[in-house]
Amino acid sequence: MLFASGKYLIFLAIVFFVYWLLAGRRRAPVFFLLLASYYFYALWNPWCLVFLVLISAVDFGSALAIAWTSRPTVRRLFVLVSVVIDVGCLLAFKYFNFFSASAAELLSKLGRPASPLVLNLVLPLGLSFITFRSLGYVIDVYRGTTQASKRPLEYFTFVAFFPTLIAGPIVRAGELLPQFSEPPTLTSEQGGRAIFLIMLGMIKKIAIADFLANNLVDRVFDQPQLYSSLETLAAIYGYALQIYCDFSGYTDIAIGSALLLGFKLPENFNSPYRAIDLRDFWRRWHITLSKWLFDYVYVSIGGLRKRRLNLYRNLMLTFLIGGLWHGAAWTFVVWGVMHGLGLSVNHAWEALRKRLKLKPRRVWWSNALSILLTFNFVCLTWVVFRAESLPHAWEVLRRLGAMQFASGNLAVAVLSVLGAGYVAHWFPQRAVEGIGRGWVWLPAPMQAAIVVLVALGLYYVSGTQAQFIYGNF
Repeated sequence: MLFASGKYLIFLAIVFFVYWLLAGRRRAPVFFLLLASYYFYALWNPWCLVFLVLISAVDFGSALAIAWTSRPTVRRLFVLVSVVIDVGCLLAFKYFNFFSASAAELLSKLGRPASPLVLNLVLPLGLSFITFRSLGYVIDVYRGTTQASKRPLEYFTFVAFFPTLIAGPIVRAGELLPQFSEPPTLTSEQGGRAIFLIMLGMIKKIAIADFLANNLVDRVFDQPQLYSSLETLAAIYGYALQIYCDFSGYTDIAIGSALLLGFKLPENFNSPYRAIDLRDFWRRWHITLSKWLFDYVYVSIGGLRKRRLNLYRNLMLTFLIGGLWHGAAWTFVVWGVMHGLGLSVNHAWEALRKRLKLKPRRVWWSNALSILLTFNFVCLTWVVFRAESLPHAWEVLRRLGAMQFASGNLAVAVLSVLGAGYVAHWFPQRAVEGIGRGWVWLPAPMQAAIVVLVALGLYYVSGTQAQFIYGNF
Protein backbone atom coordinates (compact mmCIF):
# COMPACT_ATOMS: atom_id res chain seq x y z
CA MET A 1 0.00 0.00 0.00
CA LEU A 2 1.66 3.22 -1.16
CA PHE A 3 1.61 6.13 1.28
CA ALA A 4 0.80 8.52 -1.55
CA SER A 5 -2.45 6.78 -2.48
CA GLY A 6 -6.15 6.97 -1.73
CA LYS A 7 -6.09 3.47 -0.21
CA TYR A 8 -3.57 4.55 2.41
CA LEU A 9 -5.58 7.65 3.31
CA ILE A 10 -8.70 5.49 3.79
CA PHE A 11 -6.67 3.06 5.93
CA LEU A 12 -5.27 5.93 7.99
CA ALA A 13 -8.73 7.45 8.49
CA ILE A 14 -10.14 4.12 9.75
CA VAL A 15 -7.17 3.60 12.10
CA PHE A 16 -7.52 7.19 13.34
CA PHE A 17 -11.21 6.91 14.27
CA VAL A 18 -11.00 3.44 15.83
CA TYR A 19 -7.84 4.31 17.74
CA TRP A 20 -9.35 7.39 19.34
CA LEU A 21 -12.59 5.52 20.12
CA LEU A 22 -10.44 3.09 22.11
CA ALA A 23 -8.23 5.80 23.62
CA GLY A 24 -9.99 5.76 27.00
CA ARG A 25 -9.13 2.12 27.62
CA ARG A 26 -5.87 0.94 29.12
CA ARG A 27 -4.11 -1.24 26.53
CA ALA A 28 -6.70 -1.59 23.78
CA PRO A 29 -5.34 1.33 21.67
CA VAL A 30 -1.84 -0.15 21.55
CA PHE A 31 -3.18 -3.64 20.75
CA PHE A 32 -5.26 -2.16 17.94
CA LEU A 33 -2.20 -0.33 16.57
CA LEU A 34 -0.28 -3.63 16.57
CA LEU A 35 -3.06 -5.37 14.63
CA ALA A 36 -3.34 -2.45 12.19
CA SER A 37 0.44 -2.43 11.65
CA TYR A 38 0.54 -6.18 11.03
CA TYR A 39 -2.35 -5.86 8.57
CA PHE A 40 -0.55 -3.01 6.79
CA TYR A 41 2.61 -5.14 6.50
CA ALA A 42 0.74 -8.31 5.49
CA LEU A 43 -0.71 -6.52 2.46
CA TRP A 44 2.77 -6.80 0.94
CA ASN A 45 3.27 -10.48 1.76
CA PRO A 46 1.57 -12.26 4.70
CA TRP A 47 4.46 -14.73 5.06
CA CYS A 48 6.87 -11.88 5.79
CA LEU A 49 5.05 -11.31 9.08
CA VAL A 50 6.89 -14.37 10.38
CA PHE A 51 10.21 -12.54 10.21
CA LEU A 52 8.78 -9.35 11.68
CA VAL A 53 7.49 -11.32 14.69
CA LEU A 54 10.70 -13.38 14.90
CA ILE A 55 12.97 -10.33 15.03
CA SER A 56 10.69 -8.65 17.60
CA ALA A 57 10.58 -11.75 19.83
CA VAL A 58 14.33 -12.46 19.70
CA ASP A 59 15.35 -8.88 20.45
CA PHE A 60 12.73 -8.44 23.19
CA GLY A 61 13.98 -11.60 24.90
CA SER A 62 17.66 -10.72 24.41
CA ALA A 63 17.18 -7.29 25.96
CA LEU A 64 15.40 -8.77 28.98
CA ALA A 65 18.21 -11.31 29.44
CA ILE A 66 20.85 -8.56 29.18
CA ALA A 67 19.04 -6.47 31.81
CA TRP A 68 18.58 -9.51 34.07
CA THR A 69 22.27 -10.44 34.38
CA SER A 70 25.38 -8.44 35.22
CA ARG A 71 27.86 -11.02 33.90
CA PRO A 72 29.70 -9.44 30.94
CA THR A 73 30.12 -12.74 29.08
CA VAL A 74 26.40 -13.57 29.25
CA ARG A 75 25.41 -10.04 28.28
CA ARG A 76 27.70 -10.14 25.23
CA LEU A 77 26.30 -13.55 24.34
CA PHE A 78 22.74 -12.22 24.13
CA VAL A 79 23.85 -9.21 22.10
CA LEU A 80 25.51 -11.68 19.75
CA VAL A 81 22.25 -13.67 19.50
CA SER A 82 20.39 -10.56 18.32
CA VAL A 83 23.15 -9.59 15.90
CA VAL A 84 23.24 -13.10 14.41
CA ILE A 85 19.44 -13.27 13.97
CA ASP A 86 18.95 -9.72 12.70
CA VAL A 87 21.99 -9.50 10.48
CA GLY A 88 21.48 -13.13 9.46
CA CYS A 89 18.02 -12.27 8.10
CA LEU A 90 19.55 -9.39 6.15
CA LEU A 91 22.31 -11.59 4.76
CA ALA A 92 19.95 -14.39 3.76
CA PHE A 93 17.25 -12.27 2.15
CA LYS A 94 19.20 -9.30 0.83
CA TYR A 95 22.87 -10.16 0.33
CA PHE A 96 23.33 -13.91 -0.13
CA ASN A 97 22.69 -13.94 -3.88
CA PHE A 98 24.90 -10.86 -4.38
CA PHE A 99 27.87 -12.37 -2.55
CA SER A 100 27.29 -15.75 -4.20
CA ALA A 101 27.26 -14.24 -7.69
CA SER A 102 30.31 -12.08 -6.93
CA ALA A 103 32.24 -15.10 -5.63
CA ALA A 104 31.31 -17.15 -8.71
CA GLU A 105 32.43 -14.32 -11.00
CA LEU A 106 35.74 -14.01 -9.17
CA LEU A 107 36.36 -17.77 -9.42
CA SER A 108 35.60 -17.64 -13.15
CA LYS A 109 38.19 -14.88 -13.64
CA LEU A 110 40.71 -17.02 -11.74
CA GLY A 111 40.10 -19.88 -14.18
CA ARG A 112 37.83 -21.95 -11.95
CA PRO A 113 34.29 -21.52 -13.33
CA ALA A 114 31.51 -22.04 -10.81
CA SER A 115 27.75 -21.55 -10.81
CA PRO A 116 26.42 -19.22 -8.11
CA LEU A 117 24.10 -20.66 -5.49
CA VAL A 118 20.84 -18.71 -5.65
CA LEU A 119 18.17 -18.46 -2.94
CA ASN A 120 14.74 -17.67 -4.37
CA LEU A 121 13.45 -15.72 -1.39
CA VAL A 122 11.02 -12.81 -1.28
CA LEU A 123 12.70 -9.84 0.39
CA PRO A 124 10.51 -8.67 3.31
CA LEU A 125 9.55 -5.04 2.78
CA GLY A 126 11.53 -2.55 4.86
CA LEU A 127 13.72 -5.29 6.38
CA SER A 128 16.75 -2.99 6.69
CA PHE A 129 14.76 -0.41 8.67
CA ILE A 130 13.16 -3.07 10.88
CA THR A 131 16.44 -4.76 11.80
CA PHE A 132 18.27 -1.49 12.46
CA ARG A 133 15.47 -0.20 14.70
CA SER A 134 15.18 -3.42 16.72
CA LEU A 135 18.91 -4.16 16.93
CA GLY A 136 19.60 -0.60 18.06
CA TYR A 137 17.28 -1.19 21.03
CA VAL A 138 19.25 -4.27 22.14
CA ILE A 139 22.55 -2.40 21.88
CA ASP A 140 21.11 0.53 23.87
CA VAL A 141 20.01 -1.86 26.64
CA TYR A 142 23.48 -3.43 26.64
CA ARG A 143 25.13 -0.01 26.89
CA GLY A 144 22.75 1.04 29.66
CA THR A 145 21.30 4.03 27.78
CA THR A 146 17.80 2.47 27.58
CA GLN A 147 15.91 0.31 30.05
CA ALA A 148 14.68 -3.07 28.85
CA SER A 149 10.95 -3.13 28.21
CA LYS A 150 8.96 -5.68 30.19
CA ARG A 151 5.85 -5.19 28.05
CA PRO A 152 5.91 -7.30 24.89
CA LEU A 153 2.79 -5.61 23.49
CA GLU A 154 4.42 -2.17 23.51
CA TYR A 155 7.71 -3.49 22.14
CA PHE A 156 6.15 -5.48 19.30
CA THR A 157 4.11 -2.38 18.39
CA PHE A 158 7.26 -0.23 18.47
CA VAL A 159 8.98 -2.52 15.94
CA ALA A 160 5.90 -2.82 13.70
CA PHE A 161 4.50 0.76 14.00
CA PHE A 162 3.15 1.25 10.48
CA PRO A 163 4.19 4.89 9.81
CA THR A 164 7.85 3.88 10.29
CA LEU A 165 7.62 0.30 9.05
CA ILE A 166 8.58 0.60 5.38
CA ALA A 167 11.17 3.38 5.15
CA GLY A 168 11.76 4.89 8.58
CA PRO A 169 12.58 7.23 10.19
CA ILE A 170 14.80 4.85 12.18
CA VAL A 171 13.30 5.74 15.54
CA ARG A 172 15.21 4.86 18.71
CA ALA A 173 13.42 2.86 21.38
CA GLY A 174 14.05 5.65 23.88
CA GLU A 175 12.23 8.10 21.60
CA LEU A 176 9.12 6.09 20.72
CA LEU A 177 8.69 3.16 23.13
CA PRO A 178 7.76 5.27 26.21
CA GLN A 179 5.02 6.99 24.18
CA PHE A 180 3.07 3.71 23.97
CA SER A 181 2.77 3.68 27.77
CA GLU A 182 1.50 7.28 28.03
CA PRO A 183 -2.18 8.26 27.80
CA PRO A 184 -2.85 9.26 24.17
CA THR A 185 -3.55 12.95 23.56
CA LEU A 186 -4.15 15.03 20.45
CA THR A 187 -4.62 18.80 20.39
CA SER A 188 -6.23 20.69 17.53
CA GLU A 189 -2.85 22.28 16.81
CA GLN A 190 -1.19 18.84 16.53
CA GLY A 191 -4.00 17.61 14.29
CA GLY A 192 -3.67 20.63 12.01
CA ARG A 193 0.09 20.22 11.77
CA ALA A 194 -0.33 16.50 11.01
CA ILE A 195 -2.67 17.19 8.09
CA PHE A 196 -0.30 19.89 6.81
CA LEU A 197 2.65 17.46 6.87
CA ILE A 198 0.70 14.72 5.09
CA MET A 199 -0.43 17.19 2.42
CA LEU A 200 3.12 18.52 2.02
CA GLY A 201 4.47 14.99 1.69
CA MET A 202 1.89 14.15 -0.98
CA ILE A 203 2.87 17.25 -2.97
CA LYS A 204 6.57 16.37 -2.77
CA LYS A 205 5.97 12.77 -3.79
CA ILE A 206 3.36 13.13 -6.55
CA ALA A 207 3.84 16.64 -7.97
CA ILE A 208 7.66 16.67 -7.89
CA ALA A 209 9.30 13.26 -7.38
CA ASP A 210 6.96 11.14 -9.53
CA PHE A 211 6.58 13.87 -12.15
CA LEU A 212 10.35 14.22 -12.61
CA ALA A 213 10.82 10.44 -12.61
CA ASN A 214 8.19 9.85 -15.29
CA ASN A 215 9.03 12.81 -17.53
CA LEU A 216 12.80 13.13 -17.30
CA VAL A 217 14.90 11.03 -14.93
CA ASP A 218 13.79 7.50 -15.85
CA ARG A 219 13.94 8.25 -19.58
CA VAL A 220 17.51 9.55 -19.48
CA PHE A 221 18.86 6.89 -17.10
CA ASP A 222 17.15 4.07 -19.02
CA GLN A 223 18.69 5.11 -22.37
CA PRO A 224 21.41 7.72 -21.77
CA GLN A 225 22.81 7.33 -25.30
CA LEU A 226 19.71 9.07 -26.70
CA TYR A 227 20.23 12.32 -24.78
CA SER A 228 22.59 15.27 -24.91
CA SER A 229 24.98 16.42 -22.19
CA LEU A 230 22.61 19.21 -21.18
CA GLU A 231 19.65 16.83 -20.93
CA THR A 232 21.77 14.35 -18.96
CA LEU A 233 22.83 17.10 -16.54
CA ALA A 234 19.18 18.09 -16.08
CA ALA A 235 18.33 14.43 -15.35
CA ILE A 236 21.11 14.18 -12.76
CA TYR A 237 19.91 17.33 -11.00
CA GLY A 238 16.38 15.99 -11.47
CA TYR A 239 17.25 12.74 -9.71
CA ALA A 240 18.85 14.63 -6.83
CA LEU A 241 15.57 16.50 -6.38
CA GLN A 242 13.48 13.38 -7.01
CA ILE A 243 15.15 11.26 -4.33
CA TYR A 244 15.00 14.13 -1.85
CA CYS A 245 11.30 14.85 -2.45
CA ASP A 246 10.49 11.14 -2.59
CA PHE A 247 12.14 10.31 0.72
CA SER A 248 11.44 13.54 2.61
CA GLY A 249 7.86 13.35 1.30
CA TYR A 250 7.57 9.85 2.78
CA THR A 251 9.00 11.17 6.05
CA ASP A 252 6.49 14.04 6.14
CA ILE A 253 3.61 11.60 5.63
CA ALA A 254 5.03 9.23 8.26
CA ILE A 255 5.51 11.99 10.85
CA GLY A 256 2.06 13.41 10.08
CA SER A 257 0.41 9.98 10.31
CA ALA A 258 2.05 9.27 13.66
CA LEU A 259 1.13 12.73 14.94
CA LEU A 260 -2.54 12.09 14.11
CA LEU A 261 -2.32 9.17 16.55
CA GLY A 262 -0.57 11.26 19.19
CA PHE A 263 3.01 10.07 18.56
CA LYS A 264 6.01 12.28 17.84
CA LEU A 265 8.72 11.05 15.46
CA PRO A 266 12.18 12.62 15.02
CA GLU A 267 13.15 14.93 12.17
CA ASN A 268 14.83 13.14 9.26
CA PHE A 269 15.72 15.94 6.79
CA ASN A 270 16.91 19.52 7.08
CA SER A 271 17.46 21.08 3.63
CA PRO A 272 20.41 18.77 2.78
CA TYR A 273 21.39 20.53 -0.45
CA ARG A 274 22.17 23.67 1.53
CA ALA A 275 25.07 21.86 3.24
CA ILE A 276 28.42 23.69 3.19
CA ASP A 277 30.44 20.44 3.25
CA LEU A 278 29.91 16.68 3.26
CA ARG A 279 29.88 16.46 7.05
CA ASP A 280 27.12 19.05 7.10
CA PHE A 281 25.26 17.10 4.40
CA TRP A 282 25.13 13.99 6.59
CA ARG A 283 23.80 16.07 9.48
CA ARG A 284 20.92 17.06 7.20
CA TRP A 285 20.25 13.99 5.01
CA HIS A 286 18.47 10.91 6.44
CA ILE A 287 19.41 12.14 9.90
CA THR A 288 18.19 9.05 11.76
CA LEU A 289 20.31 6.72 9.58
CA SER A 290 23.36 8.99 9.92
CA LYS A 291 23.04 8.95 13.71
CA TRP A 292 22.47 5.19 13.74
CA LEU A 293 25.60 4.52 11.67
CA PHE A 294 27.61 6.89 13.87
CA ASP A 295 26.41 5.46 17.20
CA TYR A 296 26.29 1.74 16.38
CA VAL A 297 28.93 1.28 13.67
CA TYR A 298 31.43 4.15 13.74
CA VAL A 299 31.69 4.32 17.55
CA SER A 300 31.69 0.52 17.89
CA ILE A 301 34.72 0.09 15.59
CA GLY A 302 36.77 2.79 17.29
CA GLY A 303 35.47 6.17 16.14
CA LEU A 304 37.96 8.97 16.71
CA ARG A 305 40.24 7.06 19.04
CA LYS A 306 43.98 6.51 18.52
CA ARG A 307 45.67 7.58 15.27
CA ARG A 308 44.08 9.77 12.60
CA LEU A 309 44.56 7.01 10.04
CA ASN A 310 42.14 4.96 12.12
CA LEU A 311 39.59 7.77 11.73
CA TYR A 312 39.78 7.48 7.95
CA ARG A 313 39.61 3.68 8.12
CA ASN A 314 36.55 3.83 10.38
CA LEU A 315 34.85 6.35 8.11
CA MET A 316 35.45 4.11 5.10
CA LEU A 317 34.14 1.02 6.90
CA THR A 318 31.08 2.88 8.20
CA PHE A 319 30.08 4.17 4.79
CA LEU A 320 30.91 0.87 3.12
CA ILE A 321 28.34 -0.68 5.47
CA GLY A 322 26.02 2.27 4.83
CA GLY A 323 26.31 1.71 1.09
CA LEU A 324 25.61 -2.02 1.38
CA TRP A 325 22.66 -1.27 3.68
CA HIS A 326 21.00 0.49 0.74
CA GLY A 327 21.24 -2.54 -1.53
CA ALA A 328 23.15 -5.61 -2.65
CA ALA A 329 24.95 -4.18 -5.68
CA TRP A 330 28.40 -2.84 -6.50
CA THR A 331 26.86 0.54 -7.30
CA PHE A 332 25.90 0.95 -3.63
CA VAL A 333 29.35 -0.21 -2.52
CA VAL A 334 31.01 2.41 -4.74
CA TRP A 335 28.52 5.05 -3.58
CA GLY A 336 29.45 4.31 0.04
CA VAL A 337 33.17 4.38 -0.74
CA MET A 338 32.80 7.76 -2.50
CA HIS A 339 31.14 9.27 0.56
CA GLY A 340 33.70 7.66 2.87
CA LEU A 341 36.53 9.15 0.80
CA GLY A 342 34.78 12.53 0.63
CA LEU A 343 34.35 12.65 4.41
CA SER A 344 37.97 11.58 4.92
CA VAL A 345 39.14 14.46 2.72
CA ASN A 346 36.80 16.77 4.63
CA HIS A 347 38.33 15.70 7.98
CA ALA A 348 41.88 15.88 6.61
CA TRP A 349 41.32 19.45 5.40
CA GLU A 350 39.89 20.48 8.77
CA ALA A 351 42.90 18.96 10.54
CA LEU A 352 45.32 20.76 8.19
CA ARG A 353 43.50 24.05 8.60
CA LYS A 354 43.74 23.80 12.42
CA ARG A 355 47.42 22.84 12.25
CA LEU A 356 48.18 25.86 10.05
CA LYS A 357 45.89 28.01 12.24
CA LEU A 358 43.85 29.12 9.24
CA LYS A 359 40.56 30.70 10.21
CA PRO A 360 37.55 29.63 8.10
CA ARG A 361 36.29 32.41 5.83
CA ARG A 362 32.69 33.36 6.52
CA VAL A 363 32.09 35.51 3.45
CA TRP A 364 29.08 34.84 1.25
CA TRP A 365 31.01 33.81 -1.85
CA SER A 366 33.10 31.29 0.11
CA ASN A 367 29.97 29.68 1.56
CA ALA A 368 28.29 29.71 -1.86
CA LEU A 369 31.30 27.99 -3.44
CA SER A 370 31.39 25.37 -0.67
CA ILE A 371 27.67 24.65 -1.09
CA LEU A 372 28.02 24.41 -4.87
CA LEU A 373 30.97 21.99 -4.66
CA THR A 374 29.24 19.85 -2.03
CA PHE A 375 26.00 19.71 -4.01
CA ASN A 376 27.72 18.67 -7.23
CA PHE A 377 29.78 16.02 -5.46
CA VAL A 378 26.57 14.60 -3.95
CA CYS A 379 24.94 14.65 -7.42
CA LEU A 380 27.94 12.76 -8.82
CA THR A 381 27.46 10.06 -6.20
CA TRP A 382 23.72 9.96 -6.97
CA VAL A 383 24.59 8.91 -10.55
CA VAL A 384 26.25 5.76 -9.21
CA PHE A 385 23.44 5.27 -6.68
CA ARG A 386 20.73 5.47 -9.37
CA ALA A 387 22.49 3.43 -12.07
CA GLU A 388 21.65 -0.25 -12.58
CA SER A 389 25.35 -1.15 -12.81
CA LEU A 390 28.78 0.46 -12.81
CA PRO A 391 29.04 0.34 -16.64
CA HIS A 392 25.63 2.00 -16.78
CA ALA A 393 26.84 4.76 -14.43
CA TRP A 394 29.90 5.25 -16.64
CA GLU A 395 27.66 5.54 -19.71
CA VAL A 396 25.64 8.33 -18.03
CA LEU A 397 28.83 10.18 -17.07
CA ARG A 398 30.24 9.68 -20.57
CA ARG A 399 27.14 11.30 -22.05
CA LEU A 400 27.56 14.15 -19.57
CA GLY A 401 31.05 14.81 -20.94
CA ALA A 402 30.06 14.54 -24.61
CA MET A 403 29.69 18.36 -24.86
CA GLN A 404 26.35 18.19 -26.66
CA PHE A 405 23.86 20.89 -25.76
CA ALA A 406 20.60 19.95 -27.47
CA SER A 407 17.57 20.65 -25.27
CA GLY A 408 14.65 19.32 -27.30
CA ASN A 409 13.70 16.80 -24.60
CA LEU A 410 13.56 19.39 -21.82
CA ALA A 411 9.88 20.36 -21.74
CA VAL A 412 8.83 23.64 -20.14
CA ALA A 413 6.75 21.78 -17.56
CA VAL A 414 9.75 19.67 -16.52
CA LEU A 415 12.06 22.67 -16.21
CA SER A 416 9.36 24.54 -14.26
CA VAL A 417 8.96 21.71 -11.73
CA LEU A 418 12.75 21.32 -11.47
CA GLY A 419 13.22 25.05 -10.87
CA ALA A 420 10.28 25.34 -8.46
CA GLY A 421 11.52 22.33 -6.49
CA TYR A 422 14.97 23.79 -5.90
CA VAL A 423 13.56 27.24 -5.13
CA ALA A 424 11.27 25.64 -2.53
CA HIS A 425 14.26 23.75 -1.10
CA TRP A 426 16.05 27.07 -0.61
CA PHE A 427 13.00 28.76 0.86
CA PRO A 428 13.94 30.19 4.30
CA GLN A 429 13.13 27.70 7.06
CA ARG A 430 11.55 30.45 9.12
CA ALA A 431 9.12 31.20 6.30
CA VAL A 432 8.19 27.50 5.97
CA GLU A 433 7.52 27.29 9.70
CA GLY A 434 5.41 30.45 9.41
CA ILE A 435 3.31 28.83 6.67
CA GLY A 436 2.81 25.80 8.92
CA ARG A 437 1.69 27.99 11.83
CA GLY A 438 -0.62 29.92 9.53
CA TRP A 439 -2.18 26.66 8.35
CA VAL A 440 -2.88 25.57 11.93
CA TRP A 441 -4.75 28.79 12.67
CA LEU A 442 -6.96 28.59 9.58
CA PRO A 443 -10.62 27.73 10.25
CA ALA A 444 -11.44 24.05 9.67
CA PRO A 445 -13.72 24.70 6.65
CA MET A 446 -10.92 26.64 4.93
CA GLN A 447 -8.42 23.85 5.68
CA ALA A 448 -10.85 21.32 4.22
CA ALA A 449 -11.32 23.41 1.08
CA ILE A 450 -7.54 23.68 0.57
CA VAL A 451 -7.11 19.93 1.09
CA VAL A 452 -9.76 19.24 -1.56
CA LEU A 453 -8.14 21.66 -4.02
CA VAL A 454 -4.69 20.12 -3.45
CA ALA A 455 -6.13 16.62 -3.88
CA LEU A 456 -7.76 17.62 -7.17
CA GLY A 457 -4.52 19.23 -8.35
CA LEU A 458 -2.48 16.13 -7.48
CA TYR A 459 -4.99 13.91 -9.24
CA TYR A 460 -4.65 16.11 -12.33
CA VAL A 461 -0.83 16.05 -12.44
CA SER A 462 -0.38 12.46 -11.27
CA GLY A 463 0.88 9.88 -13.73
CA THR A 464 2.32 6.46 -13.04
CA GLN A 465 2.93 6.15 -9.31
CA ALA A 466 6.24 4.70 -8.20
CA GLN A 467 7.16 2.88 -5.01
CA PHE A 468 9.01 5.07 -2.53
CA ILE A 469 12.69 4.75 -3.42
CA TYR A 470 13.78 3.96 0.11
CA GLY A 471 11.01 1.37 0.46
CA ASN A 472 13.27 -0.88 -1.63
CA PHE A 473 15.96 -0.84 1.04
